Amino acid sequence: MQPDLPFTSRRSAVVCLHGCVASSQPLASNIGLDILKRGGNAADAAVAVAAALAVTEPCSCGIGGDSFCLFYDASTGQVRGLNGSGRAPRAQTVDLLERYGYSESNPIPSFHALNATVPGAAACWCDTVRLFGSQKLSLQDILRPASDLALCGFPVAQVTAHHWAKWVRTMRAAGRELGRDFLIKNDAPKHGQVFSNPHLAQTFQELGQHGKVGFYEGRVAKLIVDVIIRNGGVMSLDDLRNHDSEEIKPIHTDYRGVRLWEVPPNGQGMAALMALNILENFPIKGSYILTSVSPTKDNPSYVLIVGKSIDI
Repeated sequence: MQPDLPFTSRRSAVVCLHGCVASSQPLASNIGLDILKRGGNAADAAVAVAAALAVTEPCSCGIGGDSFCLFYDASTGQVRGLNGSGRAPRAQTVDLLERYGYSESNPIPSFHALNATVPGAAACWCDTVRLFGSQKLSLQDILRPASDLALCGFPVAQVTAHHWAKWVRTMRAAGRELGRDFLIKNDAPKHGQVFSNPHLAQTFQELGQHGKVGFYEGRVAKLIVDVIIRNGGVMSLDDLRNHDSEEIKPIHTDYRGVRLWEVPPNGQGMAALMALNILENFPIKGSYILTSVSPTKDNPSYVLIVGKSIDI
């Protein structure tokens, strides 16, 4: 009989008494732990980790993207949420795109500036700390570890170096002005090579000191708009200035006695909840679908049904 959750790793599961932090990067996780040790809560630590990942894993996480937040308040038992996704520029209408010759059959090129939406992550970080944070640490305190990491440098991890190398041609093609902050001597950082990003450190410092104004108005905002306009986009300072996070009511479903929460659309969490609702109709035990045939590792039913549930 297979156990419900087979454990095959050589590493023991982490067990702790006062909290833990999990991320894809040890340096980022350690920063989150330090925030907890200094009296911060999970919201404070999450923002610190997100900022650290923007430094250490820029291929996967960044202040120029979007952010979504779910926060469980243990004192009230409530789950609250933030939608930190940015919108397309106000001037970027369907008529404008059609005048440029773009359509469903002739879409905008993947790396064209018209694909850039207002970056929502910075505002979401600020609002997460303001609404859900411990109030024991300032935003500046929370962002300082990531800023120091970007300024002083860090050894690039192996997986990160692999993804960085995959996109090095794209960064080179962007030219010195756009790609240089992510290259060392016009090449992607190698595994173990120390990489720093002083410009990102400065951005974190300004965001920490001035809050949302430090990103969506002033120096950073002008740089964002200038580079987008020069590369064929239509974003304006008003688009940035008018951006804000949206407090949302999270959605949930109950799956085999467990309640799972997600951010509603335009987030994609509803797809996961729908897939679980479909899967609940099948007799799943551990990593197997129970059928008339004894489940084995070669039985493809589990993978097939999970895949079809997500497709639907």
